[in-house]
Amino acid sequence: MGSGDKFSDAQTGLTYSIYKPANTLGLKLSDFQLIPCTPGNEEWLYAKYGRGKKYVEIMETIAGVKCSDPGLSKVMKPVMINGVGAKVYVYCDPAYSKLYRLCNINNFGKHGGYLMFTTKSTKLLKGTGIQVQGMGGITYEEALAVAKSLKVVGK
Repeated sequence: MGSGDKFSDAQTGLTYSIYKPANTLGLKLSDFQLIPCTPGNEEWLYAKYGRGKKYVEIMETIAGVKCSDPGLSKVMKPVMINGVGAKVYVYCDPAYSKLYRLCNINNFGKHGGYLMFTTKSTKLLKGTGIQVQGMGGITYEEALAVAKSLKVVGK
């Protein structure tokens, strides 16, 4: 038995806050999983919007626990998302030194990238580590819009 909402159903078994995007750029939910993390840690949430080359992924874990590895990227200027500082990364491979040096936020749509931030704990639930990743033409501005639209389920 469930509510019919995968995010709300996931919240019932976890001790950290689950966030659901209000803005998915018109992309439909194509994958949703709770994935085992390292032994002794809670499962992490994976949601994918879109199919093929163009998609947005949202990954959520209990704050301070790393359950996935996003890959080689270059750090950009941080940004604020709903009052929380977020790190911004663009997928640029340091093995290609000239391209890596020239890599900037405008390469987000071409190469893909992600935003990472951690929400604060509440009285009832622990904080959440969130990664919003855009691939296949998702621009920085679009990924940021998805990240800013995240709302705690049940509120």
